[in-house]
Amino acid sequence: MKYGYASVFSPEMDNYVKLLAEAGRNINKTRNLLRRFDQYLLEKQWNQKILPAQLISDWLNPQNIRVSTKSFNISVFKGFVKYLRSIDISANCPERPKAHSNYVAYIFSDDELTRIFSLADNYEDGKRFTHRAFTFPILLRILYGCGLRAGEACSLKWSDVNLDQGVITVRYAKNQKQRFVPMSASLTNILRDYRKMVRREKICVDYLFESKFNPGTPTQVKSFYDWFSVILQKAGVEYTKSDPNERGPCPHCLRHTFVMKSFLKSEDEGRRFEDTAPFLAAYLGHDGPRYTEAYLSSNHSLYIQSHQRVNAVIGNLFPEVCFDEE
Repeated sequence: MKYGYASVFSPEMDNYVKLLAEAGRNINKTRNLLRRFDQYLLEKQWNQKILPAQLISDWLNPQNIRVSTKSFNISVFKGFVKYLRSIDISANCPERPKAHSNYVAYIFSDDELTRIFSLADNYEDGKRFTHRAFTFPILLRILYGCGLRAGEACSLKWSDVNLDQGVITVRYAKNQKQRFVPMSASLTNILRDYRKMVRREKICVDYLFESKFNPGTPTQVKSFYDWFSVILQKAGVEYTKSDPNERGPCPHCLRHTFVMKSFLKSEDEGRRFEDTAPFLAAYLGHDGPRYTEAYLSSNHSLYIQSHQRVNAVIGNLFPEVCFDEE
C-alpha cells in the first residue's frame, strides 16, 4: 500500500508506516506528520539520502506549536530514524525539549466555598428535592475534603469505604494505581449519616452515588458537572480567562483547592514542603512530588499572597517535567 509520499524518502516513509500498520499501531498521526515533512522536503528540494537532525529541527522550529506537541513530533521522528538506521541510511533526530506544564488552575476562595456548600445543601429542582439533592452535596464534600478526581469519587462503592477507620480505598484511579485516602473525622461522620439516609431511602445500595435512572451503576461524571455548573451560577462564581491555558471553576478545581489548602496548613504548622510533598503526592495518586507542583499553579487574584508563599518555598525544588502528547 502506498501512502502518497513523493520526496527522496518516499519509499522509506511508505514502508515504515506499513510496518506500523501491520503491527497494529495507530498510524494516523505518524502518517500525517510524515506527509507534512515529505512536502517540506519537496519544497526544499532535498535530494540526499541522509536525514540530519538539523533538517528536522529546521522544519519544526518555525512552527507555532506547543512545546509538548513538538516533543511528541520528535518522538515520532525517533521511530522513523531508527527504521532508517536499520536499513543503513544515515539519520539522526534532535533532542526532545523539556516542558513545564502551562496549565493554570482556579482556586476557590473561602467565601466562594461557603456559598457553594450552602447552595448545594439547599438545592431544589423545581419545587421538590430530587435524588441529586441527597447525593451530590456528599460527593462535593468528598472531592473537596479528599482531593479525589471526579471519576474516582463517582466510582466509589460502599465496600471501598471503611467508616470504622475513616479510610477510602480508591480502586479505579488514573493509570490503574490504587491508593488509600484517609478522611477527616468530620467527613467520616457525614458519610455515616449519609449511609443511614440512603439505606432509609433504599437508594445507592452498591455505589455511594448511584444513577437514579440506572440503579446499580455509578452516577455519570457529566451529571455532576452539569449540577455543579448550576450551583456555580447560583453562587455568583464568575470567571473570565486571561490565558487560554487557564481552567475556569469546575469540579476538578476542588482538587487543586484541596492541594493549596493542604500546603498552607502544612506550612502554618511548621512542616517543610520538601517533607510534605511526597506524602501529598501519594495522597493524590501522583507519580511523584514534581507532578504536584502543577496543582499549586493559579493566578486567582484572591490567592496572590498564598502563591507567593508557595513560590518562596518551592523555588527550584522540582525538576522539569516532560509532557508527551500521545
